[in-house]
Amino acid sequence: MGIGLLIVDDHPVVCEGFSQMFEYVDGIDVVGTAANGREAMARIDMLVPDIVLLDLHLPDDSGVTVARRVRARHPGVRIVIFTAGADASEVRQAAVSGVDGVLLKTMPVGELIRAIRTVADGREVIDQDLVGSLTEPDGATGTVPLSDRELEVLSLLANGMSNKDLAAALFISRATVKTHIENLLRKLEASDRAAAVAEGFRRGLLPV
Repeated sequence: MGIGLLIVDDHPVVCEGFSQMFEYVDGIDVVGTAANGREAMARIDMLVPDIVLLDLHLPDDSGVTVARRVRARHPGVRIVIFTAGADASEVRQAAVSGVDGVLLKTMPVGELIRAIRTVADGREVIDQDLVGSLTEPDGATGTVPLSDRELEVLSLLANGMSNKDLAAALFISRATVKTHIENLLRKLEASDRAAAVAEGFRRGLLPV
């Protein structure tokens, strides 16, 4: 028996698509699906899967709320939040809810499979495009460090790229690009993209 995976998403195409995909993946078995929080808890109580792949936005409850219920009733079940968006506050809320991973639905299939196996091994996973939303201020300087991805975005902004061009260059959605830029403005205390680039040069984050 492989890793028992329960998929919770209110979009049937997501549940059906991933269920079919995992049929061809050795060691991962989809044991069931659910379309909302109520169904999810009923399936989890009955099936007790190894991992729950849980959509952040459900029609009756947030994924964070469902994750907390699962953690209280089935502490051995591992939980991975799976989201289409990358809103920084939601990511932080999900990360502190006791889940084992937070991933974007736009991530490549191969990376998703590796992430599930990583979580099954007892380690946590965070999508590289979400890391920047979770960084804390440096204790010595009080500044918030940029993630590797944010530094990459800042460099491309310095080259005059639009959000559309950034999304294409990094193989991410425009919504994710927008979140990276919002994180950059917040961390660099900049009012706009040009000010962020200027501050990046001032701090030595960009080559002169």
